[in-house]
Amino acid sequence: MPLLCAALGHKPDKTRVWNDNVDFRAPCIRCGAPMIPDERKSWRRYEQETDGISSRKQHRHDKGGDL
Repeated sequence: MPLLCAALGHKPDKTRVWNDNVDFRAPCIRCGAPMIPDERKSWRRYEQETDGISSRKQHRHDKGGDL
């Protein structure tokens, strides 16, 4: 994780938000890490282990993603 994200936290690029059929997602503007909204109307890093479910579509830019 880049130092800026470690110190200040991730910041979503709200100009690049897309819908994965479950949530909206956006990359971090600083490091590109994938992010999703959380319960508090904020954004947090997307974690495949806990957030990955089969009904989510991958972005066309993700490796092996849907077009």
